[in-house]
Amino acid sequence: MKTIPLTSLGLALITLLAAPSASADPVSTNEIACSKGGAEACFYAAADYANGDNGMPLSKPKAAELFIKACDLGIPDGCFYTGTMYRHGVEGIAADPARGIVLYEKACAMGHEDACNATYAILGSDEKGEKDIPRLLTAFEKGCANESLKACSWGASFFYDGLKGKYPTVIDFVRGAPLAAKACEQVDPYFCVTAEHMYADPSSPAFDATQALKLTQINCDANVKESCANLGRIYAIVEDFDFAVGPYEKSCQLGNEKICDYSKDVRRYVDELAAWNAKQEARRAEMASLLSAGDYNGAVATAVSVYSSTVYAEQAVRAASAAGRMSAVDDYDLQVLEHWFQSGQIASIVRAELRGRGMAISGEDNSWANDMKMIKSANARFNAARSTSTYRPIEQGPAPQATGGMSSGEARAQTREKYRDAHCTMNNNANRYLCN
Repeated sequence: MKTIPLTSLGLALITLLAAPSASADPVSTNEIACSKGGAEACFYAAADYANGDNGMPLSKPKAAELFIKACDLGIPDGCFYTGTMYRHGVEGIAADPARGIVLYEKACAMGHEDACNATYAILGSDEKGEKDIPRLLTAFEKGCANESLKACSWGASFFYDGLKGKYPTVIDFVRGAPLAAKACEQVDPYFCVTAEHMYADPSSPAFDATQALKLTQINCDANVKESCANLGRIYAIVEDFDFAVGPYEKSCQLGNEKICDYSKDVRRYVDELAAWNAKQEARRAEMASLLSAGDYNGAVATAVSVYSSTVYAEQAVRAASAAGRMSAVDDYDLQVLEHWFQSGQIASIVRAELRGRGMAISGEDNSWANDMKMIKSANARFNAARSTSTYRPIEQGPAPQATGGMSSGEARAQTREKYRDAHCTMNNNANRYLCN
């Protein structure tokens, strides 16, 4: 888009200065090209008539005609300059303020910053009785869509807080959030925070987990302490505490004292969970080593007496059964397994082995003497295992503390799922347990 600078000679007259033309016959060339639909050619031809340049007679009406044609073909300067002509009146054109504002609005809708400024000055002012806030906001929305920072920022301000409470009836997060996000993209930090507020409220119809997560991260990176706390809270909602702890700690370091205690709790939990996961990894490695070596008795005994884990016990029993080595499993471990697994495939495997050995089965043979013998053996072996093992007999990791959030369980669950999807998409499925 080519722009012709204007020199103002008072409110009644605007002089348009045409850009130099490289053509030997610029007038005829521009007018011919304009007649064939050349938008910029129409604009330059209009400028020649507006200034009486390049051998053309001075004619404001002819200039306005060609500027409007350029405007209709998508040149916002054509709309803006003609709007100024009609708004104030120039030689050969009577003032028509209503037509002028329409042309300003059209230029603003194309993203013309000066036109958006002029539109605001007219439709947002009480001075001349032309105030029309709904009409102004429509122009801002269109202008923002075409990259006008002024349209984005002003429109966002109206929709966010009714421009500091002056117009409360126009507050609308659904319409305002995209404008604020656009203003944020164009490097205006204030509107990054505004956009976060509008997108991140789960009770708002404008709630968008992806946008909220993106903007909250931007604001935390910009050292907004409240946004860091919000970012930590989002990750806590989706139970990815590895991601949550960093923003919480940063918020505390930035001076958000009310989050510091919770930050410490999350750090403690993350460290405990990491230690627990390390132990589980060691267990998985040990179990794999026992099974690969064919030590099915050792695998089952470790699962029962050292880990006290039905998960590893099931793994060991399945492996022993598949290898035809259930006979290697100790009598005591079979009896424990028979009590642990009351139904299902593992129960069937264990009971079949017990029957094959002629041993008592709950509900089938309640031999008190056999049971007491097994109990004494169990106590001895379990105590010996615990005294030499570094493992804790637990199957679940440390539980996180509850985070603040929505009172409705269903709403909270829906919010969590939306944030989970956004987190997994934006961070490339960083958490394999959460995202897969």
